[in-house]
Parts: sequence; structure tokens; C-alpha cells
Amino acid sequence: MIGKRSTAYSAAAITFTLATLDLMKGIGADTVLEIDQEGETVTYAQGLDGEGVFSFHPGGGTRVKLTLMQTSAANQVLTALYTTSMANEGLLYPCYWQDRKGTSSGIGASAAITKLPPEKFGKEADTNTWEIIVHDPARIVGGH
Repeated sequence: MIGKRSTAYSAAAITFTLATLDLMKGIGADTVLEIDQEGETVTYAQGLDGEGVFSFHPGGGTRVKLTLMQTSAANQVLTALYTTSMANEGLLYPCYWQDRKGTSSGIGASAAITKLPPEKFGKEADTNTWEIIVHDPARIVGGH
């Protein structure tokens, strides 16, 4: 039908940087980036008499999961960032992501890798999923 909207999406058009380093080399085979706000910024409570109240809380952490192939050189970069942070009692890094074919993006001045990822060694190369907490990022959940 003429006039229907169409668009394009490509996981290869996702930008993700930590400490200004491009980490989108050797990305995972399925989900590459998963972004999840931790906690709610609005909660609601209702009293026994029916009166209700909305409570607004300041923004907090956003958990970012980056999945890379086990063979990706970016794993060594993330290991170095994590090790350096731990050796220096908690260095924080800026974090940025963008869907270059769409309008989703996020940026935060302070981020930390939560731990080293679990590893699997088997018949074929697997993936490593890194978890990063970004403090109160400016974020746009966009579209294409």
C-alpha cells in the first residue's frame, strides 16, 4: 500500500562508548545492548480512606548490559578499565550510547563496571555480557 511508513534498523549502527573508548567491535550475535532504569522515579500509595499520593524520586542508576563475542578485543579494554577502577578505589568513566539510524540515545558523566562477566569455554566461541551502572543518565527512548 502506498503511503505506509517504512524504516531501517541495524545493530551495527549502535554506538557505545565507555571512557570515550568505542566498544562496538566484536558485538554479540543476538542482543548487543540492553538498557534498564533501576528503580522507579514515581511511586503511588493510597490510604484506607481512598486518598492517594504520588511520590517523585530523583533519577538514579541505569543498568547497561553490553554483550560482546568472547573473541572481541573490547573484552580486554573493559577488563583494563575495571581493574584500573578497582586498583584506584573506584574510578568512574563517562558513558554514551546512540542508535545512529534512530533517535534513542543516552549519556552519563559517571559509570562503573559492576564486576567481571562470567565466561564459558566450549565447542564454539560464546559471548561475554558486561554490566555497567550509569548514574542518572540523560536518556531518550526514541524510535526510527
